[in-house]
Amino acid sequence: MMDRLTILLRRFGRRLRLRDGWSLAQHSLWMAGLAAALMQLAGRVWPIADLWLWTVAPLALWSLAVIGIALVRPLRPERVARRCDAELGLKERLATAITLEGWRLSTAARPPSFQSDLVALQQQDALAAAQRIEPRRAFPLRWQWRSLLVAGVLISATVALAVLPNRMREVIAERQAIAQAAEQQARRVEELRKQVEAARELSPEEREELLRRLEELAQRLRDNAGDREKAVADFSKVEEALRQKVDPNADARQAALAALASQLQSLAQEKAGTKADPADMDQAMQELADKMAGMSEAERESLAQSLAQMAARAAQAGDTNLAQALASLAQAARSGDTQAASAAAQAASEAMRQAQGELDQQAVLQRALSELQQGRQAMSQAGQPQPGQGTAQVPGSGQGQGKDQGQGKQGQGQGGQNQGQGQGQPGGGGGTKADTLPPGTGKGQAVRPKGEGQPGDVTKLDQQVYVPWGRRPGQGEQITLPGQDTGQGETQVRERTDPLPGAPGEALVPYHQVFYQYLDAANQAMEQSYIPSGLKDYVREYFARLEP
Repeated sequence: MMDRLTILLRRFGRRLRLRDGWSLAQHSLWMAGLAAALMQLAGRVWPIADLWLWTVAPLALWSLAVIGIALVRPLRPERVARRCDAELGLKERLATAITLEGWRLSTAARPPSFQSDLVALQQQDALAAAQRIEPRRAFPLRWQWRSLLVAGVLISATVALAVLPNRMREVIAERQAIAQAAEQQARRVEELRKQVEAARELSPEEREELLRRLEELAQRLRDNAGDREKAVADFSKVEEALRQKVDPNADARQAALAALASQLQSLAQEKAGTKADPADMDQAMQELADKMAGMSEAERESLAQSLAQMAARAAQAGDTNLAQALASLAQAARSGDTQAASAAAQAASEAMRQAQGELDQQAVLQRALSELQQGRQAMSQAGQPQPGQGTAQVPGSGQGQGKDQGQGKQGQGQGGQNQGQGQGQPGGGGGTKADTLPPGTGKGQAVRPKGEGQPGDVTKLDQQVYVPWGRRPGQGEQITLPGQDTGQGETQVRERTDPLPGAPGEALVPYHQVFYQYLDAANQAMEQSYIPSGLKDYVREYFARLEP
């Protein structure tokens, strides 16, 4: 009889668990809704990645908590019996039966305190009462409308906040784009690091230091979570350390060294215009030293003058050792001392080899610096909106051709007029420096203002653009006369009266005919000279605003 009663109490206990869980869920749902709404509000103040996950998280935690409490909370038969007696008005029948059974089991070795017949009748009455209970009807699942209303309002507000536009989404998208760009630049830095590691022009100490800096930069970029300023600062730090080692006159030194090598090669082999390798001049210099023995005094004097001039140019270029070696070779040529000439020639070839090695090292550093500048420029533009239609862009490849992206030629005059600024005549004496140009704010293609005689009218410039070159575009070809700089030439100066400003002359040509030549010259200057990538954009923007 007690076993049957216990089975019924377990059935009642499952129903009570379900009802308790249902009631707890309705009473606590508003807390999950409030947490989700607060998360959405926080997502509108701070950029939170994966906001929808953080919004759903309180609801998921609430569900797990409700289910866990309903299933794990202890609910023993004695408690079920007391709850059934209290809710159904059974006058402690079930609780008394369970209590008497517990006493009977615990006092089996002692005389019973109650008559067994009376206990049996009580338990039989409790079982009969329990059998008449229908759990669904006795313990119904009721709706808590007030709690559900509050929770519904909060959940509705959460959904509305999630659907409405949020400016933090753009911030998050920008940070993701920056992080992705930082990862790409980290891979490029790794490729640059491999190139530096394979370059044998650098000394072991400088190679190790540069490799260490590049490795640290790549690691910082990978750890970057979307901070553009930090990424640019990391690039700038390595770039500044590398710039201190780059010689800004390396290109001029390379050109001067190549010219000296070619001239020495010509002196040694009597072949004008011979291309020579400055790093491999041993044979040529030895031939030149041997050749001095068969020269007359006048020939040695002429050779000494040429060598002295080359020594002066080497000193001007900054190659002191080469200048001293060439000066010693010139002195040996004047004196006719073949042994001194041979030693000086060997010292000159060694100095040229050393100078070429330094220039090769500078070339590696310049390539690395250029890669870092491009990476910094890419990071500074990462995550920013792309220029819209009508933005004129000028390529920096030195080809001197502008591009109209979108429908810039069909612009409606929005941002396309330069307000009379930047439309001055090239070469007119004003000039513009790339490091002082303001950032461009206008958009669109430069258009011709309507009407005659307006300030900055392009049609006027078509007739009055000054070209400082000695010929008009398309008239003849430039001719380079090879020869040796002996210092024996003469300079003639002719005085003449310049034409009045604006007067017709061969130096005034249509604006559209010379614009791209100016642009090409600017692009070539930017490619051949060391100019930070950030400042190159100002020059390109300047010419974009002047494009006819």
